[in-house]
Amino acid sequence: MSELVTRQEPDNGQEPPREHRFAGFWIRVAASLLDSLFLIGVSLLVFNPLRRAMGVSGDVFSLIDLLEALFGLLYMILLTWWTGQTLGKLVTGIRVISAKASRGGLSGGQVILRELIGKFLSALVMGLGYLWVAWNPQKQGWHDKIAKTYVVYDRKR
Repeated sequence: MSELVTRQEPDNGQEPPREHRFAGFWIRVAASLLDSLFLIGVSLLVFNPLRRAMGVSGDVFSLIDLLEALFGLLYMILLTWWTGQTLGKLVTGIRVISAKASRGGLSGGQVILRELIGKFLSALVMGLGYLWVAWNPQKQGWHDKIAKTYVVYDRKR
């Protein structure tokens, strides 16, 4: 179940307070699964044929493996930074917003902190940082708390 939050904006007469519904654990799991399916599809359609064409065996870590890992990282970082959404989040109607910015826009530093460091730490103790979303009142995982972000339902839907 998602909860409703009202964020109080500075009283400068420009914009009224905005309301967001926090995205819960299961909708975020669905978005992650969709992102994983997309990345698996890219791997099967692009990177695996490249491996075969270049005669790379699966026994050693190759340049193609490095490119595939880099593609996955850039997919998560750049889409989240530019739009607040990966393809999985877009399909499920959720978005990452900043707790610090008045319009919810994310800084590059926030996204890197969330996607690289925060998600690594969230996964460390048997995924407890991800499970934290289910118990936290603002539905924040450790990666969200570290980067000062929320995942909310997109208002455009």
